[in-house]
Amino acid sequence: MTETTTDDSWFYTQGGQRLGPVSADKLRDLLAAQLIDGETPIWRKGLGDWQPVRATEIGASLQDSPPPVAAAHVNNMLVWTLAFMPIAYVVIDAFIYGYRVNHPEADQTFLNSLTWMIPFAINGGLCFGDERQLALAGHNTKNLQILAVLLAPVYLFVRAKRVKQTPIYGYVWIGTFLVAAILAAF
Repeated sequence: MTETTTDDSWFYTQGGQRLGPVSADKLRDLLAAQLIDGETPIWRKGLGDWQPVRATEIGASLQDSPPPVAAAHVNNMLVWTLAFMPIAYVVIDAFIYGYRVNHPEADQTFLNSLTWMIPFAINGGLCFGDERQLALAGHNTKNLQILAVLLAPVYLFVRAKRVKQTPIYGYVWIGTFLVAAILAAF
């Protein structure tokens, strides 16, 4: 399928797909609705390659706002904490197990639910806090909250891609998860 382009026809990318052609006004509407941002690649006839919206005349209105904080200056404390949490959860589980053994009269259903509620709450809090930091730094955080609730490692890898960092903390999470699984087996 070949798209017909005019001098005012623009293409943009979203989710790894090329979309368009659309008018310049439509791109401005997408920017205003925050469906695309200043880093979204766009192209039209006459451009040699895809350009971020910020670098084109469409992004002229963005010139009043600063670009996102550079990846090297983004605070990664919360994601590194999240990366090492699987080890902490083994320790927490050991304490819960010890309490169950020493207090057999305690509500076992509640204690069993703590083994998943605590990681869920901590992971969610760390991811939501980090997502908030990224938003304040000017990065695209669309749909990151959904990932934060579903799976921490997916959040780490998507976050690294959005911030344009190597996902080392995602690999560390996988490693600590494997170590935690081995420790939990003993």
